[in-house]
Amino acid sequence: KFTPFFIIGCGRSGTTILGNTISSHPEIKYLNERRDIWHRCYPEFNIWEETTNKRILLANESHVDKVKNNKLRNLFFKEQVISKSSVLLEKLPINNFRLKFLKSSFPEAKFIYLTRNGLEVSKSIENKIKKNNWYTGSKFNLIEKISSEELKDVKIKLDIEKGMLEWRMSMVQSDRFFKKIKAEDFIHISYEDLINNPEKTISRVFSFMSLDLSIEVKNLSKTIKRKNNIIKNVSSENLKKIGGAFLDRSINNTYSPI
Repeated sequence: KFTPFFIIGCGRSGTTILGNTISSHPEIKYLNERRDIWHRCYPEFNIWEETTNKRILLANESHVDKVKNNKLRNLFFKEQVISKSSVLLEKLPINNFRLKFLKSSFPEAKFIYLTRNGLEVSKSIENKIKKNNWYTGSKFNLIEKISSEELKDVKIKLDIEKGMLEWRMSMVQSDRFFKKIKAEDFIHISYEDLINNPEKTISRVFSFMSLDLSIEVKNLSKTIKRKNNIIKNVSSENLKKIGGAFLDRSINNTYSPI
């Protein structure tokens, strides 16, 4: 039985820690940012390469192609079958902008939705930008394009502001999506809860996945710790405007899509 789960969360939100922990379970096959599989089926989703024709960031039901989709599903299911796993787990942060597409392509899928303090995410993205390994191709231009209606009067200049914009637009897309789908089809957890109560939070996730906690997962969850300082002070009004209404709730760990 094809059993796909998708980890959803903006890049730098802790999806790697979560994915690595969950995937240590022996019954789970983990696809960790396997863009190659996606691009074999939907080359237009490769927004990181300038040579890609008609690059697409925001994808919905209208972008589902029957032939391409059958190929994508077969490749995913093949990974689960070859590894003799009962569950396929996939993590790819850009999927925040493809949620309607995902639901249409994988109607049986369930989602593990992770959110984090927007200030911490934007600071982490800023550090990545400085290393020149975050915004390649047309990724940032496409994010700016879909944000133009909501942030008409806000100018993005600093790297931390670029990071905040990506976080904000990821939150906009995921919040809208999870407010509309059935509650039993997803679980929401925060990075704060994952860091402060890792064993309890991971147990909630496995209960949602209808899997028993394995020794491997229990041991790995005990190693989860905060590596960076907590950030709660917004450094500028412009950054606050970019973050919008989601920002305070993420800082105070009170955000919920329900």
